[in-house]
This record gives sequence, structure tokens and C-alpha cells, in this order.
Amino acid sequence: MTISAGPQSEYFSSWNESAHEPQGRPIARGRSPTAVLTLIVGKGGFDKMASAVKNYPYPVQMVPPDPGGRTHIPEGESYNYNSNPPTSGPHTTAVATPGVHDEPVPKETLVHNMEHSQVVVWYDCNAPQPLSADACNTLKQSLATVVADANSRGKKVVMTPYSTMDHAVALTAWQFLDAFDQFDGQRVRTFIDSFYCHTNLEGFC
Repeated sequence: MTISAGPQSEYFSSWNESAHEPQGRPIARGRSPTAVLTLIVGKGGFDKMASAVKNYPYPVQMVPPDPGGRTHIPEGESYNYNSNPPTSGPHTTAVATPGVHDEPVPKETLVHNMEHSQVVVWYDCNAPQPLSADACNTLKQSLATVVADANSRGKKVVMTPYSTMDHAVALTAWQFLDAFDQFDGQRVRTFIDSFYCHTNLEGFC
């Protein structure tokens, strides 16, 4: 399923990309004391694999860099990423405003948020089995509480519905994916605290 972009004013913030173009040199920075990241950065190039967060206590996928690199694609253009939901790859120039979104934000935009060192929380009330309206609302409100708390602590997190997942909840950061079916507030908080600013591709951390 391709999610098309809606009006930019609803959920996008403007960004001057030209002032933050990477210089093609190794970067090894991040806020987590237990993690070291090394990436060879290039907008159109192939990034190296990120290093693991050693003390993350839950199963997490380390996804290889998308072969499309970090190039920009036009608004409304769909891209077939190497993971679902995506964790790296080409993206639009728009950046979604951190916080809770009731309408789906295009995945091609959210990859740009992750390039800016942010975390994305995705949920699907029809995966793996459809939830009742009450159960779906409970899931959304539970996730939203954690996301709002993280943003209040200065950690930029975006939450969006996403209707093509195999699991009810997915957590992503650049090249990392954790997915599960039952709400676990501690797991969501730990992912945010572990992976927010684990990568620092463009100097946001």
C-alpha cells in the first residue's frame, strides 16, 4: 500500500537541507554511553552498517542500509524500502513534526526524520489480527502517552498509524527495527532512550 502525502501544513515542518549536507566523512557520535556508531556518509552513497546498542534488552533487527542511499525524492513519490516499516533510504525533503499524528504520515517523509536522528513509532490496529474499536483506541492512547512523555523530555519522536505491517507496533530508528503485538510501555521507552540520537548523520545531536 502506498500512502500518499497530504497537505504539507498538516504535519510537516520546514527545513533548510542545504545548510546540513554531510561532507562524506566518517561520523562516530551519539548520546548513548553504551553505543558507538560509525557510518560513511554520503547523500547518494551506500552507508555502512551501524553498530549495535549493546545493552538493549529486547529483540531488535539491525537492517542493512537501503541500497537507494540517502537521496531526495519528490513529494508524493512512493519508494520500495528494504524493510517494512523503513529504517533508511531515499526520502522527501519534508520532515514530519514530532508528536502524535492521527492521520498516516508518508513513510518517505518519516525516513527523513530518522535521518535527523529521531525515532518513529508506528501502529496498525489490523495486525496481526484486527482489533476492536475500543482495543485500537487503548493501543493508540497508550502509545501516545509514552510518545508525549519522550517529546516533553526533549527526545523527538513521531507516532503515526501505518496499515501495512505484520505486527501491531513497530519502533524504528536509522537502521534499527523492533516490532511486537502487545503494548509494552517499558519497551517503547527503552527503545526511544536507546536509539534516539544513536546515529548523528547530520549533526542534530
